[in-house]
Amino acid sequence: MRTLAALTTFTTLALAGAAGAQAPALTGLNWTLVSAQVDGQAFAPVRGVPVPTLRFGDRAVSGTTGCNTFQGPYAERGDVLRFGRLATTRRASPGAGAVQDMRFLNALRQVSGYQVRGQTLTLFAGSRDRLLFRVGGAAPAAEATVKLDGTWHLAGGTALSPVAGSVTFLTFAGNRVSGSAGCNRLMGSVEVQGSRVTFGLLATTRLACAPAVNTQESAFLRVVSGQTLGAKVQDQTLTLTGANGRTLVFRRAGTTPEGSRSDLSPAALLGKVYTLSAVNGRRPAATSQPVTLAFESGRLAGNDGCNAYSAPYRLEGTTLVLTGEALSTLRACPDQPTTVQVAALLAARPTVTFTAAGLTLRAEGTELTFTSN
Repeated sequence: MRTLAALTTFTTLALAGAAGAQAPALTGLNWTLVSAQVDGQAFAPVRGVPVPTLRFGDRAVSGTTGCNTFQGPYAERGDVLRFGRLATTRRASPGAGAVQDMRFLNALRQVSGYQVRGQTLTLFAGSRDRLLFRVGGAAPAAEATVKLDGTWHLAGGTALSPVAGSVTFLTFAGNRVSGSAGCNRLMGSVEVQGSRVTFGLLATTRLACAPAVNTQESAFLRVVSGQTLGAKVQDQTLTLTGANGRTLVFRRAGTTPEGSRSDLSPAALLGKVYTLSAVNGRRPAATSQPVTLAFESGRLAGNDGCNAYSAPYRLEGTTLVLTGEALSTLRACPDQPTTVQVAALLAARPTVTFTAAGLTLRAEGTELTFTSN
């Protein structure tokens, strides 16, 4: 019950704090621990071990415990201050350093208020405990900040198994994030510091989705919404890691696979039927009919797994542009849980990449891979 109450208080403060001004004296400064009283006993930084520090951003706090670094969300209103779940590195520490790490982090988790007077910051925990900081001291060694801007498609990980045919992706643009949890759109704030990314509380649409996708969306949002995760980018893969070690693995959208080319001409597409083989790099959901695409002179046609469609088109470089209204049959497919929205993607002016095996269409965070027959 105590944990639930703390989480409820933190969420309430986060929502209230979003509407209020952030205390300028608290943020943007390096605070170095001078002394503390923890569990009713005096506590001073350990000699020979780096001194714990704090630095507050707009929505996230970071710092060092002495041996390790940490980062996480916080909420502030008036003289009330709460820290969310703090993610830390796990470097081995000498005996005294390990004790300092543990006591410092435990004290931060109990903080309920603060006071800034001149160059001094006092954090209060309960009626007895407090942490005293002063401005100054060396800032933590700068850690290269991961570059996340762009769109990333969920490909796997240990935190959840993506539902076949669903489209789960994140698009980072500065301090904002948007995307889809599999069916519903999501949006919110994000802050990246070093190799840590802190998500604000994410807002979502409320479309009715298939039960399996609903379950996936709930699991995905539990992992990212309001959480601080480790972020690692290697080649075109992004791995987000939670405090429990579980991961979400994404692949960058719009990357050109090896062996592909984009020097298309309309004639290169003619005379073949292309069959959908992957949605965002994963096997598509089963449909009553194959999802297909074929090009004729000035017109394309195919099947979305349930209904046939056709539309006039032209190529503008590597962009496919519909030049008129798309037509579609209106067949009902009640036994088919989901359809691939081929017509909608075609209307979004997708980029076309032509390969020896087939072609790929990319638009609005979605990637459809077709194999030529």
